Amino acid sequence: MYRTVQTAARFFLVILFPIATWAQIGLPDIFSDHMVLQRHLPIPVWGTAPAGSEVAVRFNEFEINALSDKDGKWEVTLAAMAEGGPYQMSISGNGETIVLKDILVGEVWLCSGQSNMEWPLKNCTEGELEIPNASQPAIRFFHLKKKHNTYSTPYTSEQLVEFTKGHFFYPANWEPCTPETAAEFSGVAYFFGKELSESLKVPIGLIQNAVGGSPAQSWASRSALASHPQLQSLVDFSGNKTWLDSEIIHPWLAERAKQNWGDLGNKGDAPLPGHPFSPGYLFDFALQPLAPYAIRGAIWYQGESNATHPASYFAIMDMLLKSWRSLWGQGDFPFYFVQLPKIGNRNLWPEFREAQEKCLAIPNTGMAVAIDSGHPTDVHPKEKKVIGLRLARLALLKAYSKKIAAESPGLSSSEWRTDGKEVVLYFNNTYDGLTVKGQETPLGFTLQGYTENGSLETILKPEKIIIEGEKIKLFLPDGFLPVRVKYAWAPNPDNNVVNSAGLPLAPFNLMLNGNN
Repeated sequence: MYRTVQTAARFFLVILFPIATWAQIGLPDIFSDHMVLQRHLPIPVWGTAPAGSEVAVRFNEFEINALSDKDGKWEVTLAAMAEGGPYQMSISGNGETIVLKDILVGEVWLCSGQSNMEWPLKNCTEGELEIPNASQPAIRFFHLKKKHNTYSTPYTSEQLVEFTKGHFFYPANWEPCTPETAAEFSGVAYFFGKELSESLKVPIGLIQNAVGGSPAQSWASRSALASHPQLQSLVDFSGNKTWLDSEIIHPWLAERAKQNWGDLGNKGDAPLPGHPFSPGYLFDFALQPLAPYAIRGAIWYQGESNATHPASYFAIMDMLLKSWRSLWGQGDFPFYFVQLPKIGNRNLWPEFREAQEKCLAIPNTGMAVAIDSGHPTDVHPKEKKVIGLRLARLALLKAYSKKIAAESPGLSSSEWRTDGKEVVLYFNNTYDGLTVKGQETPLGFTLQGYTENGSLETILKPEKIIIEGEKIKLFLPDGFLPVRVKYAWAPNPDNNVVNSAGLPLAPFNLMLNGNN
């Protein structure tokens, strides 16, 4: 993934993207015609040249020089600038020059995760109407496309060598948004970028590196995973164990890796071949080659491949974000993620959605609640526009300080006396108040507790539910001692409470304080 002009040096990521031995100046693929550079932030530019070479980078009437080190690496940092373009950038050294054209300065976002982020616009419910009108020259895509799929078929020995070396993606370059490029690009990311473009009126650059099936631990650095006691089994291979033996991975991940490796992956004490589901793999080969390209932030749609182990997800995501933010060196850049939607055949998804919500404790994060969407049996719901728009509105509110209603309501506090006949729930982010969508009766609430003087455990619905602005009253049956109040606490719940902006109430599982 390095473009070169008659060049020859070795780069520090040569194991990832070899540079031809006949070239002199090398650039990562992320620097190409049509790219979008991040406004209002310093802009790193880096590459390779023969050791000790002087390299000059010229952009927007400015010039900055660097000297390549003994390993042939060089890097310069351009001053922050406002949105604009199109511009040209030239990189010169040793009598050779690379000229990059049609460069815009605007907002750049990383769009990552697994298959629901990877899901192309052409396969979305909205794609048929959207694609013919997708000529958006101020929106640009950098799309990392997989060279090898992760289906259940065995890989060849040549593919295993490619995987192990990290040659997982095709070479990429920036492309303007057209019906042809948009059709193949992430539907979620497309609608996210389009909404930002229409609201901010600046160029938008979207970097897609999502990989279907990938667990969160493959996107975190191995050193970060090793530093957390709850996650060490993912990377500590003592006693002839491998990541396949970790007690906190989804069983499907190990099964699929073994299917891909076939007999070629069963070589006794030999190291396992590379695989995009292995811990740290995508951090090494889908993130490090992009950094430190200046970005505003990241959007993330992932979790299906971790949902069997909700107890470890917060720790993984905490280490993931520490890895990413350390790699970029931009501080705690924004990170907005999607809480998993409805599905009917995943028994731990309620607990996993709760684990995702806990990730809001990580600085500068936001969560798009999707519990009003999804499909009873399909892990890939086709309606992606609503997800992209919710992520965009989170960004407009949190990253760009737009005064808009962008956050779903969530439970903030509750009141109940042991001799009372009602539980009162209070919520935040209600804006002009809570309401119901589609019906008059609020749906999705269940009560867990005891009847017959505490001798019989039962789950039932409230006798009556009243919505009053930012609070909801649940009325209890006679003789019922409540222990928990749950909302949308099922893999595929029947729920309909929203705020005045139409954003769904987030699921919750509330333990009531009684005579404990």
